[in-house]
Formats: sequence, structure tokens, C-alpha cells
Amino acid sequence: MRAWILFLSTILLAFPAVAADREAAKASYQQGNDLFDNFRFAEAAAAYGRAIEQDPKFLEAYFNHALAYEMVDRGKAVLEWHRFADLAANVPEFADQLGQADARIQALGMLPVYPEGLQVSHYVSSASDYYAEIAVDSELNTWNSFPIKVMIGSVPNADWAQGAREAFKIWKGMFPLELSADSDEADILFDWESGTGENGHAGEEQDWVKFRRVGDAPTGRKVAYISVDLSRQWSKDEMRAIVLHEMGHALGIKGHSDSKSDIMYWQMQDKSRQVYIPRVMFPIAWKSLVSKPSQRDLNTLIRLYNAPGSIVRLK
Repeated sequence: MRAWILFLSTILLAFPAVAADREAAKASYQQGNDLFDNFRFAEAAAAYGRAIEQDPKFLEAYFNHALAYEMVDRGKAVLEWHRFADLAANVPEFADQLGQADARIQALGMLPVYPEGLQVSHYVSSASDYYAEIAVDSELNTWNSFPIKVMIGSVPNADWAQGAREAFKIWKGMFPLELSADSDEADILFDWESGTGENGHAGEEQDWVKFRRVGDAPTGRKVAYISVDLSRQWSKDEMRAIVLHEMGHALGIKGHSDSKSDIMYWQMQDKSRQVYIPRVMFPIAWKSLVSKPSQRDLNTLIRLYNAPGSIVRLK
């Protein structure tokens, strides 16, 4: 297959595209870049494909075409990376990109078949993501075996227990999770005894989630331990928000969102609401919290799991 692609590519490269086609290819390529930057990966792949048809020597388009396909179809992404690698094999200025392509071909081949909720078909382009901000630090925190087993354990407060269970149920509706009562088999464990030793607000945490290897290093089983600040009297809703946030870290996101509407925003968001009632001297006010992961949170996880390492598209 690879030899046949190389043969065809050699023939195509022997016949340079006419100037008009090259200009059209540049326009299609720029359109692809704009679509890629707006998280519209399927449309970006189509635009890069047009650029390649218009100029078969456009190596940057081949590279970005393969990269966009990673968020569309893993099998096609592998084929497109092979296509780029074959064409770039004898082009010295693309030596670095050739190494990246070979690494991604190998990495994509090693990714597991993910459960439905992590498939790229569940990525919603209009919601965007914050993958670029968390990718580098998060790459070693993803899971390869599903469902991920979670042990909530013995919670010292009834309201906290209810908030934690609600948070687990919410995540379970979006991510392949399973409750476990056995600490020896759990992938994510809550520590309700030692606490964090840090006072502060949820989302301003310092290492509240820690990944460790249990057993013989380096082959031991990976386990995520979640601790929270026990020095405050969190309400049930606050504990639900805390557990939702910390579970996001335990599922792989090392870092925070920059949007207050995301559960992975760096600070737990209290939203005050005021209602003025006639003949009542003071307004009635209450607080609500972000109640579940946003589609942007989910998009970030989907991209984190399906992209075999962070990489920047070519300009």
C-alpha cells in the first residue's frame, strides 16, 4: 500500500499544478486553517482535501489534512499520515514533520477502541474546547481500560455523600464509569480522612488529585487519589461541584478552563440571583453553581483521548 501511494505521488509530483490551481489551493488551504482553528474538523479536512486536489505538491495541506482527520475518523487519519510521510520522505525541509507523522502513525495504532461517549462523533464543533491549554500536561493522565472504576468510600458528612454521589451519577451519564467498593481494583479513590492541608476554594486546589503507581514500578497499576479541603463546611451543592471538578482532573484534564461556564474553570463559581418582591424591603437572593460538565468540557476530553499527543497545525 505504501509503495503504491509513493508511486502515484511520484507521478503526480512530476506534473506541476498550473498557477491558477496553485492559487486556488492556497485559498482552500487557508479556508481549512480557519475551519480547523474554529474546531470544525470535518469541514477543515474537506477543505485541505480540495487544496491537495488543486495542488498535489502541497505538503502542508497533506500534513494538516491528516491532523484534521484525527478528529473525524482514526482509520482515515492513519492513511493520510502515511500519504504525507511517503510524499515528504525525500524533502529535507519537512524532516521534522516526517518524524511527527511517523510518531502519530504509531501512536494512533496503539490507541484502544473507546466507548461510545469518547468517540469523535460526540464532539460538538460549535461548543469548541480548551484542549490546547491542557494538552501537554494531560497526555499521561488518560485511561486505556474501561469502565473506569471509582471508589467514593466512607464520606464523613451526609450532605457531602449526597453531593459526591450526584457528581458521580452526572459523570457516569457522560463517561464510562463504574462504582467500586474494592480499593484494590478502583482506578479513582476518594480520601475523606487526610484532606488536602490547604485552605481555599474549590478550583484553587493544590494537587487535590494525585496519580500514583500501585505495585511494581513501572508496571504497577495507575490510581488517581482525590482529596478535598475538609476544613470548610461545604454544602451539598458545593460538594457536588467540587467532586465534579476533581473528577474532571482524575479523568485526565490536568489544568483548567478559562470559561466560567465550564466545570473545569479554575474557581468554583457562585452565581447570585436576586428577585425583588413587592412590599418586601430586601431582595431575596440565592446562589447556584455550575451543575454539570459543559459540552466544552466533554469536547476537551474527547479530543484529549483521540489526539495522540499535542501538535500544532502547519501555517
